[in-house]
Amino acid sequence: MGRTNNLSWGITVPRTDIADLWQEELNEDETQYFVDGEWKDLSIRKERIRIKGEPALELKIRTTHRGPVFDFKTLQFNAGLLFGGRIPDMR
Repeated sequence: MGRTNNLSWGITVPRTDIADLWQEELNEDETQYFVDGEWKDLSIRKERIRIKGEPALELKIRTTHRGPVFDFKTLQFNAGLLFGGRIPDMR
C-alpha cells in the first residue's frame, strides 16, 4: 500500500464493515450539534498539512462524541473507497 526508504505498510481485509455513520444536526455556525435533547459543543482542532511545492493545506477537524464530522459532498466524493461504490441518499 505504501513505502518509504525505511518502512513499508500494507492492508488486509480492506472492505470490512467496521464503521457506522450518524447524521448530526449542527447549529448555524457549525460549532455545536444536537444530541439527547440538547446542544453540545463540537471538538474543533486545526490541522496543517504541508504539500511539497504547494501552499500548506489548512483543515478544521470537527468531532462529536461519535467521531469526526464529514459533510455530505465529501462522503459522496469518496463513496467508492468508503462504501464500495455509492453512498445512499441521507437527505
